[in-house]
Amino acid sequence: MSRPQQKVCGRGLHRLDDPRNIGIKTTPAGVGRRFCQPCEAARRREVPLPLVTALPSERQLLLIQARADGLSDEEIAERDGIGVDAVRQGIFRARRKLRVTPTLSAAVAMCLAYELIEPDRNGPLPRKTVENAPYAASVLALVQGRRKPMSAKDVQRRRLLDALYAWSEPHAVSILWASQTLTKRDLYPLFAKTKR
Repeated sequence: MSRPQQKVCGRGLHRLDDPRNIGIKTTPAGVGRRFCQPCEAARRREVPLPLVTALPSERQLLLIQARADGLSDEEIAERDGIGVDAVRQGIFRARRKLRVTPTLSAAVAMCLAYELIEPDRNGPLPRKTVENAPYAASVLALVQGRRKPMSAKDVQRRRLLDALYAWSEPHAVSILWASQTLTKRDLYPLFAKTKR
């Protein structure tokens, strides 16, 4: 008896009940095997990480680490005894050094890729299910700059955060990195943008 077909890819990003995401490879034995086309395309264009000319300071990395752990700017300011504007300026300067200015989520992903910060492994990791796949894909689109961050009042943002057990979108990036749903290969579009 054959095993049931998966409904999402191994990384939990793409639905495999959508025919546009499925490819078929034939093994030497003549058996056809399904694979996720978007993940395979990302794997093929995988390149080594380019060198970073200027790294953020240790203080700036601590701020990004705190955001990746799910703290807000206000909570970081209260914890460290500094102003909220100082927190925002430190994070903005770190993003400029990394050349990732569109979103903080992209900066968190870049720091995780270079192992400058650690992913949040304290809480539960999201399951790789059909229901969670669109939310993981939405976070990937945010990291790659294909969508803008959602406002705090957006209902879709609340659903995304609930499904991924996250407090904010940068925290969702950290959690998806810990679960190996997002990896270095997903940052290739960011490197292509910084070469210009």
